[in-house]
Amino acid sequence: MKKIAVLISTYNGEDYIKDQINSILTQNIDKKKYDLNLFIRDDGSNDCTVTIIKKLKETYPNISFIPFTENLGFAKSFMTLLTKVEADYYFFSDQDDIWEQNKINDFLSIISIKEVKTPICGVFSDAWIADENANSTGVSLLEQRKKQIHNGYLSFMQQIFDTYVAGASLCINKKAREKVLSYDFDVFFNHEAHDYFIALVISCYGKLYFLDKPTLRYRQTGNNVYGARDMTHKTIIQRFNSLYNRVKNVQRVMYTGGIVTSKVHGEKTLSDTLIAISTGKASFYERFIFFKQYQTLVSPRHPAILYWLYTVMMFKGIVY
Repeated sequence: MKKIAVLISTYNGEDYIKDQINSILTQNIDKKKYDLNLFIRDDGSNDCTVTIIKKLKETYPNISFIPFTENLGFAKSFMTLLTKVEADYYFFSDQDDIWEQNKINDFLSIISIKEVKTPICGVFSDAWIADENANSTGVSLLEQRKKQIHNGYLSFMQQIFDTYVAGASLCINKKAREKVLSYDFDVFFNHEAHDYFIALVISCYGKLYFLDKPTLRYRQTGNNVYGARDMTHKTIIQRFNSLYNRVKNVQRVMYTGGIVTSKVHGEKTLSDTLIAISTGKASFYERFIFFKQYQTLVSPRHPAILYWLYTVMMFKGIVY
């Protein structure tokens, strides 16, 4: 029997955690083939989240709860869970979404086949953007970006320049987990999200496959750590600030990518380039050549303009 582990880090999630847990533990899966367990770590909630989880444990014996010891932040909290749990497949979950009933089946139908030829692999999917009541808006999280995903999987360099993978829609296999944990997460930029990091590692050593189907309702509560993009009705100044923040985020991911590739045979040149640009040590010419080479990844819509802006705006390294 294959073991499935669903990992959740909670923090003041009393309003939605019950609905999310119910949507996970009532999934349509073959219980003769798969053993589904939910592992929850609380990161210091001061509301009724912990009380709700403990009450749910009375109904669902397959919930394991790791009580609060110290506040780690959501990324380190998820990584801590990953180190503590042994399974064949790992799903990551937010505390306030709703999973569609066949989500796990949909993921397993891909990863169980792909891992035969690609031992280190993962799958991510699209998601419905939902309102505060978890009603779908009819718009998906990757509505436009998924047009850039070709051949059914996401490349390493694509992830340097744009956000495709949300932890809420990510599943990895055991071999991928082992490779992820071969890195010391503490050496990475302290604001890096766990999903960025995990996705980069998988794409570097194996393949990260895309399930072109919304498998959850990504609830927008106003308290999301990372919410859905909304560029409508923004002023020019707001759009510029969004671009500036995106460039800085790319810079942080570049640094992470540089460290990830530094351990891969034959990738020293790429690793050195990514680290040099992200830390402000690359010359204007080096930045220009790099961003021109990857201009369609910088911006599929405005490559000729934005690779210049990236070249100019990354004159200074990220702050640690």
